[in-house]
Amino acid sequence: MDQHASLAPETPPGFVPASHGGPYAQALGPFFSHRAEDYTALGIRVQHRHSNSMGGAHGGFVASLADLALVHAVAVARERAGLPRAALSTVTLSVDFIGPPKEGCWLETRARVTRLGRSIAFTEGEMLADGKRVARVSGVFAMKERRAAPGA
Repeated sequence: MDQHASLAPETPPGFVPASHGGPYAQALGPFFSHRAEDYTALGIRVQHRHSNSMGGAHGGFVASLADLALVHAVAVARERAGLPRAALSTVTLSVDFIGPPKEGCWLETRARVTRLGRSIAFTEGEMLADGKRVARVSGVFAMKERRAAPGA
């Protein structure tokens, strides 16, 4: 565990450990998720290993959190719509950086699905560092329903 992370405040109320994501996401985490009525959030405490030489979260890390959070929102929207799990792949991702999230802050993306089609989903959201907006994010994701393995 990162030495700076142990000094950081706890996870905000309402967030639970996120269990999704592949090896890349798991190596960046731990991430925490929260389902609100009008958005789905994915958050993390920014650690030293996520930081650039200026003491803020690296832009690549910010973009990764945006992508993971927007995908998570699509998965939750599909679940709420009664649709089966799907393989999701990023078609486009846009991150408008507004300010630098500092090491030690709670960084979360609040994401919404603005359109859920049969094979594509449109998303948007905002990224907050300790409650202050630091980025605007959006993405388009392709969806392909997973098929059961033969004999399953």
